Amino acid sequence: MSLDVEITGSAAEGTTTVAGDIGHLVLVTGLSGAGKSIALKYLEDLGFFWTDNLPISLIPAYLDHLRSGGHGVLRVAVGIHLREGESLQRFPSDYRRVASLAEHSEILFFEAGPDTLVNRYQETRRRHPLAQECTVREAILLERQALEPVRAMADLVIDTSRSSTPQLKERLAQLFQEMLVERRQIGELTIFIRSFGFKFGANTDADMVLDGRFLPNPYYDPELRPYNGREEPVMRFLERDGEALAFLERLQSLFDYLIPRYQKEKKRYFTVDIGCTGGYHRSVFLVEQLTQRLRQQGFMVLMRHRDLYRDPPKSADD
Repeated sequence: MSLDVEITGSAAEGTTTVAGDIGHLVLVTGLSGAGKSIALKYLEDLGFFWTDNLPISLIPAYLDHLRSGGHGVLRVAVGIHLREGESLQRFPSDYRRVASLAEHSEILFFEAGPDTLVNRYQETRRRHPLAQECTVREAILLERQALEPVRAMADLVIDTSRSSTPQLKERLAQLFQEMLVERRQIGELTIFIRSFGFKFGANTDADMVLDGRFLPNPYYDPELRPYNGREEPVMRFLERDGEALAFLERLQSLFDYLIPRYQKEKKRYFTVDIGCTGGYHRSVFLVEQLTQRLRQQGFMVLMRHRDLYRDPPKSADD
């Protein structure tokens, strides 16, 4: 059952909130079981005040309460559970009102595949909040459908299907520790570039997916196979015929075109996945090289190799 409580008076109107007191507000939402609680607790470790399961209509009063505590400029994270009814319909207007109370605000949306979420509910023996008269899988699909408009508003979508708790914390550490260092400007575009192996499945939260499988494959040279795309023998192999470098030149031109336009639209995150067969050689090389080029241009780039630390390929069956 959704709870909608209208805040009246100065807190709702924002008149008692002093500009600059709330420096950074993060709303954490998404599918049940996708990792929102882990994210909130990790944000606490990074110095965020946090609370969970707070109706968005109560956030202005909550922020005003924190502000009155004299804590200075605050970083605040709030877990939002939106599942049905009027709370979903009002979310866009409620969020605009809440966002105006902070210098910088954003929505993080957590999701995972249905199979992953079903397994998590089976392992924890928890009850899905919508599984009153249906199966867990049906409840997950209903929730996903209901939250699609909220997902579309999110600044960053994080798919935790293939992430363990330590891996999720690592990604959050990358995101927020880089965000909190002095050299990062609030509101600056953050670019995520990730390598992966198509044979292990693609991610669902990328804004763009690029395929590096057309490049010569070091895998077929037994001497190169144990080396990855960060190591000298594979790097020299991929640079030799010029195709990888020509591809990188074209990617850099594409990014030179796209990034200013994303910045103009106030987009805060841009996630790009580059895949090859196993996520060990070609995609790793491309991600390393593209990240280096973009950082040299002064962009904020975070890099991750999803499948690099699996066992190295040994045979044609791998």
